[in-house]
Amino acid sequence: MLGRRMNRPTEYSRETGPPRSTSWRMLADTATVGSWTAAVKVAGAVKVILAARLFGAGDAMDAFLIAFLLPAFFMDLLAGPLDSAMIPALIELRQKQGKAAAEALYSNVLAAAGAALVIAALLAAAASGIVLPLLAPSFAPDKLALTEKLLLIMIAVVPCASLASTWRAVLNSEHQFAYSAAVPLITPIVSIVAILAGGKQYGVMALAVATLAGGTLEAIAAGIGVKRAGYPMIPRWAGVTASLRQVADQYIPLVAVTLVMTGTSLVDQGIAARLGSGSVSALSYGTRLLGVLIVIGPTAVGTAVLPHISVGAMLSDPRVLRRTLRTYGLAILAVILPITAGLMYFSEPIIRVLFQQGAFTETAAHLVSMVQRASLLQLPIAVLLALEIRLTSALKANHLLYRVAALSLALTLILDYAFMRWWGVVGIALAGFAIRLVSSLYLSCKISLARA
Repeated sequence: MLGRRMNRPTEYSRETGPPRSTSWRMLADTATVGSWTAAVKVAGAVKVILAARLFGAGDAMDAFLIAFLLPAFFMDLLAGPLDSAMIPALIELRQKQGKAAAEALYSNVLAAAGAALVIAALLAAAASGIVLPLLAPSFAPDKLALTEKLLLIMIAVVPCASLASTWRAVLNSEHQFAYSAAVPLITPIVSIVAILAGGKQYGVMALAVATLAGGTLEAIAAGIGVKRAGYPMIPRWAGVTASLRQVADQYIPLVAVTLVMTGTSLVDQGIAARLGSGSVSALSYGTRLLGVLIVIGPTAVGTAVLPHISVGAMLSDPRVLRRTLRTYGLAILAVILPITAGLMYFSEPIIRVLFQQGAFTETAAHLVSMVQRASLLQLPIAVLLALEIRLTSALKANHLLYRVAALSLALTLILDYAFMRWWGVVGIALAGFAIRLVSSLYLSCKISLARA
């Protein structure tokens, strides 16, 4: 009920602009999404801690992390942008043509997305023997063989992610943020159970099977939520319609920028694999807190803001919309900046408390804390970049994202390699900060010039 009331055109008026309470509603929705995603990430942190204590920072975890790179890459690249691409189109269709038109678009996207990610998973499995040696050239043959086995198990989670992402986009467009944000809690819980029940006996293989099981259950849960919201669960391909082309026009630039934002992880860990045993694990553990905070902060910000600004961009003066986002952004930064400073200061004690037990040595804890401190510099910039990307989509200027993606990709390849030579694995984390900063500044300037 709340979602439908908030979607009404009377919320935004061309004459008066959005009411003052719009920014506060966005903050409230951000708090809802952030709270649930914080729970997800706490569960994920428990999973990582248990894995670190059981497997340490050695070959087994290196193999698992490299094996999961391709499934994670395709899920983030192809399934992740579906939310941002679909929501503006779904809201516009519901406002102008009714719910039936929105259902038709959703069913069409579900069919297209499901087919695309099945093909992606099959291609990744077929090419694993070629790609994995390129990603981890320093891996010994037995370590590389384990990596390939883990990949072939986990790659099946990719089609499940396309279904879950599409269904969650529908839920978010209906302002059912809590249910949508709670669904990803399933995978870390399943993984924790798997580590405790079978980690010692089956090793990282238990973690791989749990990843697949959790992804499957997430898709089922998201589908149930969509069914309860009154939408069909069965995909229906209706061809390339005008509304599908509209989604594609939004989706392709978002894929391009997501390719860089998530592809940096692929490049980062591939370069870290050149530094010797344990470097991939050190980078993964050291950037884990950043990943948690980005989901709680910037990602939650984007998720909660997009339905509001999609309505605002359609019905109100863009200048009023930008003022609303500016107020909202300043409020978010007022929270993020002191948190970032505090976490950087206490970085090493945090790592020692969380990880330094069992196979995780004091030397590893010191290195991981340095990586974590460098990576946390990215957090405030990530908030600004998330808002800029959502504003770009709302203003239908997604063509700018191609340029941002190209710039960021070039910087990733250059700075990762250069900083790695100077500062080792810590340099890779520092390169991430420089890349996000330049991307944010560039996009901000281009948005200003586009509206001038």
